[in-house]
Amino acid sequence: MKKIPLPILIGLLLVTAFLAYLSLRNVPQRFSPTNELIGENLIDPFGTTDLTEVRIADAENEVVLRKNGEAWVVANRQNYPIDSIQEINHLIDSIALFRVGLEIRSEDSHYAEMGLLAPSAKKQAEAYQEQRKTEGEENPTDPRGLLISMKGSGEKVFANLILGQSFGDNPGERYRGIVLRSLSGHQGVWKILGSLTRRTGEATAGATEVRRGQLSNPKAWLSYKFLEVENIKSISLSAPNDKEFKSWSVTRETDQGDFTTGDLKEDEEMDTGTTGSFKTLFGKLRFEDILDPAEAEKKKDSANARQAIITTFDNFTYTFDLTPMKPEEKEDDDNPPLPSSNYIGTVKIAAKFPATRTKDENETEEQAKAQDQLFAAKQENLNYKLEQEKGYENHTYEFAQFSISSLNKARDEIVKTKAPPSPEGSTPPTALPNGFPPGGGILPGTPSAVTPPVRVPPIPPKENP
Repeated sequence: MKKIPLPILIGLLLVTAFLAYLSLRNVPQRFSPTNELIGENLIDPFGTTDLTEVRIADAENEVVLRKNGEAWVVANRQNYPIDSIQEINHLIDSIALFRVGLEIRSEDSHYAEMGLLAPSAKKQAEAYQEQRKTEGEENPTDPRGLLISMKGSGEKVFANLILGQSFGDNPGERYRGIVLRSLSGHQGVWKILGSLTRRTGEATAGATEVRRGQLSNPKAWLSYKFLEVENIKSISLSAPNDKEFKSWSVTRETDQGDFTTGDLKEDEEMDTGTTGSFKTLFGKLRFEDILDPAEAEKKKDSANARQAIITTFDNFTYTFDLTPMKPEEKEDDDNPPLPSSNYIGTVKIAAKFPATRTKDENETEEQAKAQDQLFAAKQENLNYKLEQEKGYENHTYEFAQFSISSLNKARDEIVKTKAPPSPEGSTPPTALPNGFPPGGGILPGTPSAVTPPVRVPPIPPKENP
């Protein structure tokens, strides 16, 4: 067999190597060395105990959650407690399930096209939107994504992601996932398999008293729990800066009684249609947001401030300082803004409980022992309630108008003029359900309809046969 000359073998080898290079260059990206991660976790496992800070931001909002001892607080809302640790656990669990699907080769200039600009990249986002408008797109979307950053002690970064659009939401699509940009760990742009609920409240599905909103909105994380004013004994309302406002106070003898004021004139009486709501006033008071005290001061319409002092039969005293918010400044004369209806408020809480129980002279020794135990248990509960509620004194709140409107009443809205009595000696007739008074007939002044008698035609005389 004739041997192939060495130069020809070398030539064939070079051609083969060149063809192999061309073939490998055209292999789909999913088979590239980088995509050997397909199916693997995008983020290394970690838990809530490892975290010290979570930051979530989009183009409009940012929330910073921090661990404060064993509890979590909203750092950019005056360190107010979060609604539920389950929300953070739910977020961690979702990210832990992110699986690498496909790497997308991209440059910095491509991030806007994929909706993966950082929330802080405002100028780049605006420039991209202007470019899209010049290309004929009427209302281009904001190209900034949702940033989720999770850190531990020593600034250790567990996750630093910018999430873009989801895919696979349509019926019939095989896979569901998100296009995202990882800024730590496995850096780059990825199509990952997995999903993320972008609203709070889903971790406690079925619960009615939880806050719900976008993950990036600080208000959506604030604890829903707030003080509860129970067994109201008296209410006083004054206006520190409004000389035209007439202060008033109402009180009641028992927790089942009606409220009355001590300065009623002879021709006045309480308007129970208004004061009836005082019995449950602030029983489920809720706030909209936590405000920075310095910023809140700038927003106050101080001329219309109100102070309410509420005492209870359990010896609590709540002092609320409530001020309506100023209307927003006009943008133009044609579209003036609506006045703000919300209130800025603070609360002070005090209580003075009796040290001993007033005993009944007829109590037996056994009865006295049982009542003493009951008294001690009640005092313990009241002291616990006081301790818990004192924590609400340290914040400035925004209250919705509807939660304050039942309290913010003028005196003439809780007191009305008595109806004039009937003339002496006259008793207004009482109608029965059928509209007739006792004894028959009709009520005086009642219109009546008279039907004429039926006319009977005369009978013709009979003819003689």
